[in-house]
Amino acid sequence: MRLTDAQFRQYQSEGYVVVEDALSPATVDRVKTRLREYTHGDRDVAGFQRQIEPAVERGEVDVDDPGDAVRKFEGLDMVESDDVLRDVAENDAVTDVAAQLLGPNLKLLRSAAMFKPPEVGSEKGFHQDAAYYPIQPMDHVTVWIALDEATPENGCMNVVPGAHRDGVMGHEAVEYDTDIVIADRDFTHEDAVPLPMEPGDALFQHCLLPHFTAPNTTDQWRRALIMSYMDSRSRFTKSGDERPDWVDSVHIQGEEFPGCV
Repeated sequence: MRLTDAQFRQYQSEGYVVVEDALSPATVDRVKTRLREYTHGDRDVAGFQRQIEPAVERGEVDVDDPGDAVRKFEGLDMVESDDVLRDVAENDAVTDVAAQLLGPNLKLLRSAAMFKPPEVGSEKGFHQDAAYYPIQPMDHVTVWIALDEATPENGCMNVVPGAHRDGVMGHEAVEYDTDIVIADRDFTHEDAVPLPMEPGDALFQHCLLPHFTAPNTTDQWRRALIMSYMDSRSRFTKSGDERPDWVDSVHIQGEEFPGCV
């Protein structure tokens, strides 16, 4: 799978591009089945970071099953220990586009499953993915893959086209240390473009692109899988002792380089 010239120009100028049908329906079904085994079954989640919906954690909202309160699973162990998720990280339709944007030498920076449970999934405010990671250059690509139909009502992605060219912005914590949002901005929700997507569609977005997702006010799930890629020549700007435990890399394809990620 390759981007057209128009799609490549859109990514460069607006900071994002949506590729339809990046994952097949069969692959989407396999991923959703595996994720439900983690959230509602007895599959071991050791090594994953897990977040619960804040309102549920505070006791303000009740759910029928603990799995209905999971907001996020995250960790590179997701691709290192799970063959279904590893297959997505190495899927040609995904890595071919990432290589067009970054070059042939790719490492995985992040893997995460994002859940917005029906009527429980909360908003994630405006933020830039680059603000989480001590990496130079700031050009890694976040691939956000829809596993369900994503709509404005259930929390599809909303982006501010072109704002990635403004560089990294100041962020502040909201609910907890890793729930950060842009502290001072000159754009509003009205400046953002909603990106409805079908299951299997993949959004490729620049790590400096401001984006947010609204609450899920429907009775339908809105699940997504995130794989973030960087050039193997990238560098961590903090030592291993200074970096958070979740900042690391997994080799995906191409060459590796001494002194780099």
